[in-house]
Amino acid sequence: MRALLAVGLLSAPLAASASDNSLITQFCKTAVKAELHRAGTVPPEGMVDDTCRCFLAEVQNGAGIQTAQATCKAKAAETYGL
Repeated sequence: MRALLAVGLLSAPLAASASDNSLITQFCKTAVKAELHRAGTVPPEGMVDDTCRCFLAEVQNGAGIQTAQATCKAKAAETYGL
């Protein structure tokens, strides 16, 4: 999920009304899938969506990019047994 750092390159701030269809969420999903692919891991059903919803919520609630990544990566590992 380190690839989620690429989301930090976006210059526009996150809007509180951002939805699951937001550009940020799409970037997140692409980044998470790419990192898992590089690690040789097939994500369990729902993991990518859950991780990106977590990331977006954390950032919208004021967490920094790295903190949101770490929090959501830990939650995904616990939830999905990775």
